[in-house]
Amino acid sequence: MSAVLLTCFFAVVLWIQLPSLIKRKNFREIIAYSLMMIMGMVYSYAYLWDIKLPNPTHAVDAVFRPITKFLDHLLV
Repeated sequence: MSAVLLTCFFAVVLWIQLPSLIKRKNFREIIAYSLMMIMGMVYSYAYLWDIKLPNPTHAVDAVFRPITKFLDHLLV
């Protein structure tokens, strides 16, 4: 039952958002919006079905940690 409600929620959000993007022909925004929506759907269904996925903040931390260390070294 929860999966059906989640699917209906995502369908309504897409039904509201996509027509205006298509009408304005914002194809880059459509691609970015679709990728973020797919990631949100994957994580939502994984959470619903108790599937363990890696935390996305770990990837962000891995990318920005060297930059942070470099800037910290410069400032101290």
